[in-house]
Amino acid sequence: MTILHSTAMQGAVTGFLSAAGIDFQAFRAWKSFDDARKYSWSLAAWRWFQGAFVGALTGMGYGAVIS
Repeated sequence: MTILHSTAMQGAVTGFLSAAGIDFQAFRAWKSFDDARKYSWSLAAWRWFQGAFVGALTGMGYGAVIS
């Protein structure tokens, strides 16, 4: 349970949600199921991973990254 309250986990969740929020704006513009089929899901997943990773690094702080 402690890991859920760590700054790294909080940063990862925040980064993930921020990246997913960008895609959510694109989802709202869809007019049909075909738009969802054509969407680049692998690119979206990559952005979500990057958001979580960078968020975790930011949550850990500068000293954890450089040390």
